Amino acid sequence: MRILAGGPWRSLRGSIAAAVIATVFGGSALAAQDEEAQEAEAEAGVTTVQGVFSDEQATRGEDVFYNICAECHFEEDFGGPFIQSWAGASVKDLVDEIVATMPEDNPGGMPTEQYLDVVTYMFKLNGMPTGEDELATDDMDAVEIAVEIDP
Repeated sequence: MRILAGGPWRSLRGSIAAAVIATVFGGSALAAQDEEAQEAEAEAGVTTVQGVFSDEQATRGEDVFYNICAECHFEEDFGGPFIQSWAGASVKDLVDEIVATMPEDNPGGMPTEQYLDVVTYMFKLNGMPTGEDELATDDMDAVEIAVEIDP
């Protein structure tokens, strides 16, 4: 049997080729859209108002606060203007500042985890929600401090 180059076979081959091209390029377009959505989500980032620390972690921070920090500080010192001044910074920025300056008689004298626990307690004092997982020291740089202000 001989198939001619023209006729119905030609249009069938053209339709198949068009379908293959549409599938390949359509899939590429969908993949590009998905990649763009993932990039936008990554740019939006993770913030402290998304439950990035646990209640247990904040409770440990409260214990450290009352055993060490409360010698010089009150809970009220870390509300309103203080936490708002850190909005947009990373959690790591705040922890690094506290490590460098506190306690006043022994800056950097505690394990980083304890400093982070105290910071999560500050977040809880400011009404930031807790989640199921603890915020790890390795993740501090990826979390932005966000403050929701009631009008």
